[in-house]
Amino acid sequence: MASAGAADTLVPAAPTASAADPFPGVYISPWGDADVELSDELLGWMRDHGITLDAISPFVMAPDGRSFSMPIGSTAGDGLDSRGRIFYPGGLNFHHAASDKTITLKPTYIRVMPTPGYSAGVTVNGVPRADEVMIADTTPAEALLGARPSPTGFRLEKVPFRITAEASKLFAEVTGDEGPRVGSLLGTLTPNFDYIPGRTPTGFPGF
Repeated sequence: MASAGAADTLVPAAPTASAADPFPGVYISPWGDADVELSDELLGWMRDHGITLDAISPFVMAPDGRSFSMPIGSTAGDGLDSRGRIFYPGGLNFHHAASDKTITLKPTYIRVMPTPGYSAGVTVNGVPRADEVMIADTTPAEALLGARPSPTGFRLEKVPFRITAEASKLFAEVTGDEGPRVGSLLGTLTPNFDYIPGRTPTGFPGF
């Protein structure tokens, strides 16, 4: 079985659960991909403040710059890591022309618990600034509202992620300009999860 984020060779055998698993019984597929559609408000804020965005491979920006795709990775077998996160390889660069500052968001995580959200490590012009910042968040109800089965697993439809106060403050401090509005929609996330062949998932759908 081949899918985005998985090698185009043989799929490795599914790891077995153990007492060391951070969340025993909770299955989060390490195979699949996700699409992010950026909101009109975020795109308008970027345009008004001279900010350009590019994706760090294996993230891929759409030609119109309004969305990007990203493969799902794994750092803890087929489960959440010890912080309740799913790892996505790749990241984003936000370049602010007036200050000549580039804010890089990498590594990328989608948090499942305790608060669902999008978090990332932060560097500014290549200098590390924070190991992890919550960039946007959502609610469990909003995340699960769009849960749907798919031919190879399950997907969540257009989960809304909203800018946090922490992220807005970060952009303002780094650039000396106005940060995105707190609580405004960063965009929507539509992840597709592929089950490991031959294994029946247990627990609840993550994202």
